[in-house]
Amino acid sequence: MKKILVTTDLSEESKHAFGPALELTQALNGKLQLLAVIEDPAHAAFAYALDFPLYPDPDIHKQVLAKVQNDLQDLAKIHFAGIDCTCTVIEATAGVHLEIVEFAAANGSDLIIMATHGRTGFSHLLIGSVAERVVREAKCPVLVVPSKKNWHGLKDSKTNQQKT
Repeated sequence: MKKILVTTDLSEESKHAFGPALELTQALNGKLQLLAVIEDPAHAAFAYALDFPLYPDPDIHKQVLAKVQNDLQDLAKIHFAGIDCTCTVIEATAGVHLEIVEFAAANGSDLIIMATHGRTGFSHLLIGSVAERVVREAKCPVLVVPSKKNWHGLKDSKTNQQKT
């Protein structure tokens, strides 16, 4: 396994996959692919509206894509310094899970690592689980890291220390 794909939606929950991704990439002397999939640029623009200024532009989603790309590169610098890491942002034309599966296949990923959000009950029923769908449809192994509220044995990729 040389190419490891780790996905993020830039949420704190998705960052829980970073520690295991870093450890495996280092152990295997591999290459890491950091991927963010934007499902709805209008929704992302709204979510980011409080964090950075949106300038009047008929194509606001370009600003959002640039912001996500910058944030992804910042995450790579913080969590994956010193390893071979590429950053990619995709605008979804299909479901997020399909974009992840197709990206992994097209880029020769040997392993996909992703975190769950830990949704249960009604919110899980309404929103579904991208991780579950990726597990079902991926052509390579998938490592799913539970949300922090469900797992306390996490290592922080910045300090590489066990969290309790």
